[in-house]
Amino acid sequence: MAALDWIVVAAFLALVLGLGFWYSRRASQSVEDFFVGGRTIPWWLAGTAILTGSFASDTPLHTTRMIREQGLGGAWFYWGGILGGVAVALIFSRLWRRTRVVTDNELIELRYTGKPAAFLRGGMAVFKTIMLEVITMAWITVGMTKIVKVIMDLPDTVAVPALGSMPTDILVVATLLIFAATFCMASGFYGVVATDLLEFGMAMTGAIVLGVVAFRHVGGIDGLTEGLKSAPLGEHTLDIFPHSSAEGFTVLAIGVYLGVQWWAHQYVDGSGHRAQRFLASKDERNAIASGLWSLAVQYIIRSWPWYVTALASLVLYPTVADSEMVYPQMVVDLLPVGLKGVMVASFVSAFMGTMESHYNLTASYVVNDVYKRFVARERTAEHYVRASRVATLSIALLAGVVSLLFSSVLDAFRFKMELMAGLGLVYVLRWFWWRVNATTELVALGGTIASAFTLQALPMTSGGGANGSALRLLLVVVITGVLTLATAFLTRPEPIPHLAEFYRRVRPPGWWGPVAREAGGKLPSGFGWSTLGQVAASLVFVFGCMIGLGKLILGEPVLGAVVFAVGIACGVLAIRGVLRSKSEAELAGE
Repeated sequence: MAALDWIVVAAFLALVLGLGFWYSRRASQSVEDFFVGGRTIPWWLAGTAILTGSFASDTPLHTTRMIREQGLGGAWFYWGGILGGVAVALIFSRLWRRTRVVTDNELIELRYTGKPAAFLRGGMAVFKTIMLEVITMAWITVGMTKIVKVIMDLPDTVAVPALGSMPTDILVVATLLIFAATFCMASGFYGVVATDLLEFGMAMTGAIVLGVVAFRHVGGIDGLTEGLKSAPLGEHTLDIFPHSSAEGFTVLAIGVYLGVQWWAHQYVDGSGHRAQRFLASKDERNAIASGLWSLAVQYIIRSWPWYVTALASLVLYPTVADSEMVYPQMVVDLLPVGLKGVMVASFVSAFMGTMESHYNLTASYVVNDVYKRFVARERTAEHYVRASRVATLSIALLAGVVSLLFSSVLDAFRFKMELMAGLGLVYVLRWFWWRVNATTELVALGGTIASAFTLQALPMTSGGGANGSALRLLLVVVITGVLTLATAFLTRPEPIPHLAEFYRRVRPPGWWGPVAREAGGKLPSGFGWSTLGQVAASLVFVFGCMIGLGKLILGEPVLGAVVFAVGIACGVLAIRGVLRSKSEAELAGE
């Protein structure tokens, strides 16, 4: 890192902090302003905020490892998410916006009633905070720590004045998290989404720069193709579908990627940071558009620079001890002065954007779903905003401590998927089936936690890389699914009058027979055959454009252009369908 590189990084950090403090007054008006931006966010900003929330500095690290181990076909570990992403964008985004809650946990007491609902809301807030969000922030921090250590060539220990020798990881983690938490504490949701555009643009620039430089360094597509002949998978490295000789590949693994993993998790209905963006959107159409925008950019544009860089790394670094360290090492070895600073700023952008999103979301769980609901009711808006800032700092410290326990980003990612796998079914059913009650969700939560930890501990189901993780995930889904359905049938549903209030407010499709009659007849939901057509067109749009662009980059221009054109045509059809769909206000007027 030369002086020019440091100037680039410092200028970016100053700009981000300046924006955060600029928005501090606006974020201080109320909890709704601090966590959902007063529900005034346009689609393009909400969609970019969704993107930035998942564009962490750790992502290119575990993506590189996956491609190095399984070839380009290993990306199906991520591409399976397109199926669920389309459903979230076109269906669940509208339902979330209609709830008008502040957090996704608040939905629990809108959908259910009584002490079980209150217990579930508080318990789910704690579970998401400790077991999901903190783990996520921890592995993101692990990824950024690896990047900093490689780029700055730091030793394992450093001397700190007045403290003596200290592990480098602790110093790096403390610096990163204090900076990100300070910004988030000041800015709230307004500042987070406002800087997301800047951070996403910088992160995307860095990814493209390294991808282009790496591609040229190996001699373009001809040099890449020739160099990959010596890779473990040889000419099959560029296959779109996984080859049978890929490390960790089995029919079970790819079957779980495509048939189970994309829906078997708590985010299947958009819960988490996507729901927060939908709730912050101006209206339903803005919520839908934000979901489609984030999905298209994520898979069509964002990921290919990482894939190209990962493929080039197989030529440049055929043998390494830790494949997650290769990506930052390429920054050190390939980029000149100036561009190296841009790349480091892009890493910081990706880290900041994602951590800000998770800090704000997790603080909303702690304050809105636990502190305000159960501990300190009827306090002033200023009191809750102060509590939100204290919660943000506390969460940052906890995530920093947990990050020191992890060594692999991908392994932590896989464990989180297993831990969430049992929640997918109940998270879908609660929107579409009146018999699901709070006890059903409690059983699903307990079942997924117990089965995930038990399967990790049993010798016959522990370990095993991608295949072992796929097996455990499938078993968690089966075990928890049986418990969930049995509970729904064997316990009483929520009181019909309470369900009728939920039904009138959200207008969900599905099986609501007695509830709809209590509400005065079946209400128009805005969903129908046209929605299925939009889903189909959107799937072809994303898959077609993504694969078509890949073919264009990797030396198959004719096939790539045709597939890309088909994708674009289907995208136009999907957007036209969304624009013609009825808004919430129009449905209410029928």
